[in-house]
Amino acid sequence: MSKPENLLMSYIVCDMLSKSDQTVAHDEWVNVIQEMSDKFKAAGASRQTVSQIWNRKGAFKLGFMWEYKDEKAFVQCQSLFREAEIEFQRRTGIVWKITPTRGIVLTDMHF
Repeated sequence: MSKPENLLMSYIVCDMLSKSDQTVAHDEWVNVIQEMSDKFKAAGASRQTVSQIWNRKGAFKLGFMWEYKDEKAFVQCQSLFREAEIEFQRRTGIVWKITPTRGIVLTDMHF
């Protein structure tokens, strides 16, 4: 086991109303974040992973895992998240329910 480079992470689950909303949401969110990537990097975000959550029949969910260098980076990214969410909403009009969680990495195993 190695010491993790990124000590703080957040995981956000977004529920959507339909498969088409899920597909459009993924594509447009990636576009928005790519356009803002320099801002996120400067604020201390180091990684974002987007996943399709598929283990709930009839549910349309995306999972967003963010990794940060430290707590300061997480705090600095909060205003960027608001900016990204506003732009996403402007572009898509998609309604999604956001459930955020946050954690500190205790163990990081690579196989």
